[in-house]
Amino acid sequence: MLACGPEEALPGPGAMLATLVSPLGGGEGGAVIELFGDGVLSIEGVGPTEVFSRLNQDGARVALINQEGDQLMFLIHLADTLQLPSVVIEEVAGPDDQLRGDLGQYKIEFER
Repeated sequence: MLACGPEEALPGPGAMLATLVSPLGGGEGGAVIELFGDGVLSIEGVGPTEVFSRLNQDGARVALINQEGDQLMFLIHLADTLQLPSVVIEEVAGPDDQLRGDLGQYKIEFER
């Protein structure tokens, strides 16, 4: 019997799109995040988002910059897309380069 519907995700290497979601509903100028997990292979910016990353045995430290003050989006290439890294958002700055005070409502959303 064949099942119809969305395909189930399979383990293995691949890329995930990651987006910083702002509680303000708008764009941000930059962010510094930590990714924890041993399967992070590389990171690259999407659109106007520039990425500066340092990979290590525990994951990666990533600086994201968007001069246009739009969404911060990036691709994470993983050894296994079913094992997403955990994320700590360390700093976020608005398009005016002012640091945001409360980071509790910020999050990173992943999608295939």
